[in-house]
Amino acid sequence: MNSLKKLLFIISLLLPATSYAGIPLLLTDVSAGVFRFQMSLADQGNPEAQYQVGEMYEKGKGVPKDLQKAQSWFEKAAAQGHKKAAYKILYNEIQTNGLNDYSKTQLGVLRQESASGNADAQYYLGKMYAAGVGVPKSLNNALTWLNKATFNGIPEAEHEAIAVEEELARIRANEAKKRAMALEASKQKKAEEQKLKAQKLKEAEDKRKAEEARLVRQKELELKRTAEERRRLEAERAALAREKAQLEQQRSKRAAAASTAASTEEVDEPPKNEKFETDPCKGPQARFLSTCR
Repeated sequence: MNSLKKLLFIISLLLPATSYAGIPLLLTDVSAGVFRFQMSLADQGNPEAQYQVGEMYEKGKGVPKDLQKAQSWFEKAAAQGHKKAAYKILYNEIQTNGLNDYSKTQLGVLRQESASGNADAQYYLGKMYAAGVGVPKSLNNALTWLNKATFNGIPEAEHEAIAVEEELARIRANEAKKRAMALEASKQKKAEEQKLKAQKLKEAEDKRKAEEARLVRQKELELKRTAEERRRLEAERAALAREKAQLEQQRSKRAAAASTAASTEEVDEPPKNEKFETDPCKGPQARFLSTCR
């Protein structure tokens, strides 16, 4: 393929500047020379050249981009049994309109031919996986089929595979970044949780110590009140004892005084039945007493 391009480049340099189908061509534009050469072959009915012209119209390579003309040349090539053009048409159809019964059937054929080793089928199946056209997007599956197509001699597959690898590398880098950020966030969250846990433990410990101190103070106050109550009771008992002693002393004094008074009364008062020592009727005054007559 590279040798063909070099040959076409040399041919384009040898040909004068002109135009083809109203398209201006420059001697310095290699792609324009290639397009002119391919167009000459395509006009002669060469299916590969028709496919290449369609590719150049599609990509705007050597010619202004024109998707309708590209599709027209792909259809001409496919009508002559050009497999790659048929795969291209299927790819564009599914990409534009999605899957239908016909395209599903053709996609199944594409899969079978890829599995059978058809390099062009492998290339387009890889493109479909890379873009998610007709199949769920899977860069790993895309890389698998593109690598197979590259090994089987499809140069475009190698470029597609490189692009897929670069995309995978970006995705992996982003995922690694996300994982790193998630890990960092997890570490920060864990650190915050540990800090909060330590703070709660400290608060609980401070609360426990405060409660212990409160209980100690309460116990001390109770003991103090108990001691004061004991001292008060002892003082009351002592006062009662003193008062009792005073009362006993007063009673003793009163009893002693009463005893002394009783003794004095016994001396001063004669006995009630005691008789006088002398009989008044026997005295010298008896004659004067009427009772003694």
